[in-house]
Amino acid sequence: MKSLHVAAIIGGLALTGGMLAATTHFDGPQTGAVPKAVTIAEGLAEDIQADLDARNWTMAHTRLGELRKNRAVLQLAVPPSEITGYEVALDSLISQVERQDQPASLQSANRMSRQIVNLMGGYAVTIPVQVGYLDVASRDAIYGAESGRWQDASAAAAELHTNYGIVRAHVAAKDSILDRRMRQQLTELDAAVAAKGVARVRATATALLGDVDLIERTY
Repeated sequence: MKSLHVAAIIGGLALTGGMLAATTHFDGPQTGAVPKAVTIAEGLAEDIQADLDARNWTMAHTRLGELRKNRAVLQLAVPPSEITGYEVALDSLISQVERQDQPASLQSANRMSRQIVNLMGGYAVTIPVQVGYLDVASRDAIYGAESGRWQDASAAAAELHTNYGIVRAHVAAKDSILDRRMRQQLTELDAAVAAKGVARVRATATALLGDVDLIERTY
């Protein structure tokens, strides 16, 4: 999903923190707009994966600092039961980054992304959550292949097919070339996973991530 710049994140944290300082937890179902804290968490979870992928541990620690700040705001904006999985993944990420364990850190950060997509499903969103799952599953395919977890990579490929099937009619109506390319890339990813080609999986899943960004723009 679309990343957020650090300056925008810091500004958003300050603004959101001020607005929520006098509020209490909301105990009912969330059906309105996605809280700013959730959007910030989404951007940070994606941005830290880019840092980790580049082994930029300095920036990864900076992102962790922002995630910690946002955590308190998120706890005010969202019922505790809704963010348990996110917080478990964040705690895991903090631990893995401290050890500079890149594969484990990437997996924890992507689990955070998945939990955020799950959370967004309870709000009124313009872009269907299936598009968010396309992003998460593409990264899962990469991390599974690069860690030699081919069963997980295969499951990620299957998830991509399922979620794209849900939004395909929309994409095809908006951009038939994008639809055709997505279907070709999904087929290519299946073949890459079956052949256990790590570099091939990364290249194909990375191309999918780029096209998922394009799909977002069609909504």
